[in-house]
Amino acid sequence: MIESAAALSAGLGVVAAILALWVPSPDPAVPVWLSRALRARWLAESLLASGTGWRWLDGRTMVALECSVAVAGALCSTALTGLVVLAVPAAAGGWSLVRAVVKARSRAQQVVRQDAVLEATRMLRQLLETGATSVNQAIAVLAERGPVPLRAEFRLIAAKSIGRRQAWREARDRISEPLFDMLAAAVLIQRPGGGELVPLFADLESSVTAAQEVEREARALQAQARSASSIIVALPIAFLLVLSTLHSPYLDPFHQPQGELFLLAMLSVMAGGYVWMRRLLELPGLQRVRLTDA
Repeated sequence: MIESAAALSAGLGVVAAILALWVPSPDPAVPVWLSRALRARWLAESLLASGTGWRWLDGRTMVALECSVAVAGALCSTALTGLVVLAVPAAAGGWSLVRAVVKARSRAQQVVRQDAVLEATRMLRQLLETGATSVNQAIAVLAERGPVPLRAEFRLIAAKSIGRRQAWREARDRISEPLFDMLAAAVLIQRPGGGELVPLFADLESSVTAAQEVEREARALQAQARSASSIIVALPIAFLLVLSTLHSPYLDPFHQPQGELFLLAMLSVMAGGYVWMRRLLELPGLQRVRLTDA
């Protein structure tokens, strides 16, 4: 009973930390720099949730899921091992699991969008090469026969005879892909006739295709390195779980206050090393193009 209460307290502590990191505080007494940092983190969390394409998932729902899984992980860890200290990494692991699933889904959707934008650029170039259509007519064709993920966006753009720049800007904000930013810039800057856009689209297609291939190869190597770092960190914790399940006497010292402090210190060192490794493996990706006059 005491272990369950301690695990619940640890889980609630992790929940409080998550809420402090991700939920912006309306308290005017909060320093300006802290308020801005919290709002930036909350915006990043909301963008991550919206990138999954799941309509039911938003920033608040994602935080609620993270908190629920964190508390469940803390309770299960304490019930299995009897070590209250392990409730903290278990709660952090549950929180990370939710984020990993959301990031995987978001990355899969991003790949679909990138392929769709690249296919739309290729189709637009082929339509303009025939010389039988203008840019506006080519966009109307894309709205009917273009890549499925982008047909709705091209329909909205083709439907606007006035205010097309605003329609392109809204589409860029929704799609959030560098290639689509370049496509929009090319269409908005060049003449509506489209005669000079064919070589530009050809160069754009080849250069961005090469950049995406390099980025995807780098992300594949990054995933391997992240998996290796996760396994390295998870092995000692898994070893503790196995020993606890077997009721090994080797864990008896860790049930004492001094042993718990030592275990907590070692877990903190492991957590610091893991965070440092993950930061080293971060990739900036392709940079978006900002158009102030679009």
